[in-house]
Amino acid sequence: CTIFFLLACQISEEERIHHILKQREEALQKKDLSLYLSCISNAYQDKDEDFSRLQTRVEGYFKAFDRIEYRSWDRSIHFEEKGARVIQQFYLEVEKGGKKNRYSGREALLLKREGRQWKIIKGL
Repeated sequence: CTIFFLLACQISEEERIHHILKQREEALQKKDLSLYLSCISNAYQDKDEDFSRLQTRVEGYFKAFDRIEYRSWDRSIHFEEKGARVIQQFYLEVEKGGKKNRYSGREALLLKREGRQWKIIKGL
């Protein structure tokens, strides 16, 4: 019975991570800055970019591009001592004035649990 409970908890945590990443995907497509930022930890830090710099960068993208299409798939989630590491394939297409640029590859994101939610803390 205890093993079942532990498995159920882990599945639930994976579902929460899938949910926040879906939310990020939706925010990119809708160019919704507040929805996007709700997926990011205030403690975000990657190289020399903190939450404030990330916010400025993403806001610039949302203003600069007429359309943003983003999809992710083939996601693997690995739970670690201080959070979770997600590795996934992605496709990003941005359009401005009829000109399209496409990017694809693998991305690695680090997430940390904050209260009942998972937030991206590194990797964007």
